[in-house]
Amino acid sequence: MVRLLSALVLLAALNFGTPGVSVAQSSSDADGRVVEIEVPAPALVGNLLGTSDIQDAAVYLPPSYESELDRRYPVIYLLHGIFDDYGVWLKIEEVAARLDRLIAAEAIPEVLVVMPNAGNKYGGGYYRNSSISGKWADYITDDLVDHVDAKFRTIASEESRAVVGHSMGGYGALHLAISHPGVYSVVWAMSPCCLAATDDFGFGNDAWKRAASVESQEDIENLLANQDFFAVAVLGIMSAFSTEVGEPPVYADFPFDMVRGEVVLDEAAYDQYLDSLPIRQVRAARDDLRNLRGLGIGVGLSDQFLHIPPGTIAFSQRLGSERIPHLLDVYDGDHRQEVGDRLETLILPWVGARLTLAD
Repeated sequence: MVRLLSALVLLAALNFGTPGVSVAQSSSDADGRVVEIEVPAPALVGNLLGTSDIQDAAVYLPPSYESELDRRYPVIYLLHGIFDDYGVWLKIEEVAARLDRLIAAEAIPEVLVVMPNAGNKYGGGYYRNSSISGKWADYITDDLVDHVDAKFRTIASEESRAVVGHSMGGYGALHLAISHPGVYSVVWAMSPCCLAATDDFGFGNDAWKRAASVESQEDIENLLANQDFFAVAVLGIMSAFSTEVGEPPVYADFPFDMVRGEVVLDEAAYDQYLDSLPIRQVRAARDDLRNLRGLGIGVGLSDQFLHIPPGTIAFSQRLGSERIPHLLDVYDGDHRQEVGDRLETLILPWVGARLTLAD
């Protein structure tokens, strides 16, 4: 049974000629279309993982975009998860068709939806600034937003801009709201990873040992070849979260030592690592989060990543303790199976209703 927990917890308590190449032609005049674009990414220059400083993105243009040439539109940024790219939104979750239906039903205003790529050889940069994996937060909030505002007829203001993400992208949506306030006014995180160091995101997961045991590029290639998902993801996490650059080929600075095959925490480094997780950042970001026009988080109770349900609920509780209005959506489902339906039936209408539709 789907349960919608309204943690407006608080509200209760406080009571163009279009640039790019078309990749999805509209089937009727009532449909939007999707274009692909290339985006310069100076924020990624000099990253140590070899990620390109030219990135691809897909942009959904609403039905009236080609005919109402004086009209400007609010924008939703849609962030994918680890090991995905924007194709997951178009091919798996059928976001363009869902937007067409919602717009036709007047359940959402006409919006642009920008779907960037944010992957690297470890699955992704977690939308964080890192001297190892690149300044992904700056890429999304500065390079990409500026490029989209320059190339498309957007309403280029915080009140008309939202960020929504799934998994790594859900984490990214929250991280960008905390680390780059004033860019987005509405935020929704679907099944966000990495909010708290618990369960399989804790160091009891043997994947941390396998990742920390890497000593050569060959070791990395073996993890990739063996499709050791968790160990490769750990390399991505530590590349994104490390505060200092270590030795190649991993470069990441793990907050523990391996002693006779066991994890021995470096207490100071571990505490610094915990400080980088969103659940510890809520209080410092309280005023910025309260100023959002909407903040939503959602999770399926059967998520295969064991840290995500308790981490999401604990994060909601922390928001509530800081009297930050938000909506918590808890439902029956796993990590992926409800993503498209919840986007269509709940998230996109909720987000769209909170965006300003005029300059």
